[in-house]
Amino acid sequence: MYGVLTLSLKITNWCDLNCAHCCECSGANNPTNFMPLTRAEQYISEFQEIPYHIMQHYTISGGEGLAPYQFGNLEYIPTLLSCIYKIGGIPTIKTNGVWGERYNTRTEILKSLAGSAYFGNKLLTLDISVDEFHNNLKGVANIVADVVQSDYLLPAIRICLVGFNTDGTRRNMEKLRTQLDDRELHSEILPNHDWAVYRDDGKGMRVVVDDEQEVHDLGRAKQNNVYTATGKPVGAYVNCLSIDSNYLATLNYLYTEQIAGRKLKDVMNSLLRQIEQNGK
Repeated sequence: MYGVLTLSLKITNWCDLNCAHCCECSGANNPTNFMPLTRAEQYISEFQEIPYHIMQHYTISGGEGLAPYQFGNLEYIPTLLSCIYKIGGIPTIKTNGVWGERYNTRTEILKSLAGSAYFGNKLLTLDISVDEFHNNLKGVANIVADVVQSDYLLPAIRICLVGFNTDGTRRNMEKLRTQLDDRELHSEILPNHDWAVYRDDGKGMRVVVDDEQEVHDLGRAKQNNVYTATGKPVGAYVNCLSIDSNYLATLNYLYTEQIAGRKLKDVMNSLLRQIEQNGK
């Protein structure tokens, strides 16, 4: 294995969608079971001690990475973001964006996230799934529109649209651009494939488009004979160490170790040995 290592905290396996291709096997029937904040802080601290080239990018994921807001816990995400900012980290939150369909929820979440970003003096990134399996374009369009049209949200929140390297994803991306046009926002495709989305006064944002994810058959995707692309297995330049709320650490979505009562660097060494034993 080579490259750099990033940390993803899977705070819950609950999600308000039940996509057939979900490699995490997340869904609305799963308990929320949020990762305790004290445990998340411990993992972040121990991650700094791993003798490996680590990235200062930290991902909050699930399930639905913004689920605490939907269950009335308004302090969970800001507290976790504050912990990441205090050690100089740069946070990304993975979300399906369906909450963008509900005005009050959307307003509350975006204002809260922007407040945390201003506190940490760093942009906060929303990774929003946009592919042929997610029926969420209305919510995503609302989120992008709210951010671009607000002088408060625009400097604080960065948006990345994530999909597959399939024709279905690209069709959905084009539908999203049409919905942005309907909201009186102008969008154009930049030379590097990202989008520029801006309003009449010229203010706007660069929306990162990551629809070149390689396709793999992991988790429920494999069971249902559909595709998923949560991450590239071993050999990618960026390696992901994911830790969930059930004391399970997973490296590159393939190799797992129980972490309860163990130091993170010891768990990481065990995961690396698994890779060596498999000849990868």
